[in-house]
Amino acid sequence: MITELILNPNQVLRLGSKGVKVEQLQQILKALKLDPGLIDGDFGNKTLAAVQQFQQQQRLEADGIVGMNTQNALNQSIANLNQNFYGGKSGKLPLSGIALVKEFEGLYLEAYPDPNSGDKPITIGWGTTRKKDGSEWQLGEKITKEEAEELLISQLENNYLPSLQKIPVWNELNPNQQGALLSFGYNLGANFYGAPNFESITRVLKNKQWSEIEETFVKYRNPGSNVEAGLRRRRLAEAKLFLKPII
Repeated sequence: MITELILNPNQVLRLGSKGVKVEQLQQILKALKLDPGLIDGDFGNKTLAAVQQFQQQQRLEADGIVGMNTQNALNQSIANLNQNFYGGKSGKLPLSGIALVKEFEGLYLEAYPDPNSGDKPITIGWGTTRKKDGSEWQLGEKITKEEAEELLISQLENNYLPSLQKIPVWNELNPNQQGALLSFGYNLGANFYGAPNFESITRVLKNKQWSEIEETFVKYRNPGSNVEAGLRRRRLAEAKLFLKPII
């Protein structure tokens, strides 16, 4: 989720400015399909041209200076963008990821055993393994579709999103890329980044090696197990979503 740009009173960003605020500005411009150049915190000529293009679109004075009026216009544009791509109670869950989780988990209103182990974790709804109080489900327990939706969103926001947001490149990723990782993390654990056995996905994300995304996702399919085929389909779908541009 792209956060708002908040400048100090009387602060402006212009050609030659440097720092985290410039980097945030560049991320916003990129999210708005403008080209600020490298996301490096250095307000150079490409960032200047992108700011001027945005100002022209908004019918503001195209002076390339980000003051209060341009800041407000940028933040309103980002708010509108976020509303189209994010949901949940927090407004920070990538909708594409929620849809992918639902597609591959399936909706079950009666608790069932894990298909790989044949036992725990007992699961219900869209792959929910814990009740709101943290206790385990028991075979035979039932819920409604509305309860399943509430459980899923609650788990994603409280147990998965915080860990995913710690991935260093998270805020540079678009909603589809974040959505793919949300599905990946929901299936394999939210703390996968930097963890043992996840060296490949960690390296690819750290180095932004998007050309290796598909082959890397597919590695995590539990080869030789009775769930390999299903996991392969899921990994391919996640990779496809990760590489899908925001239109």
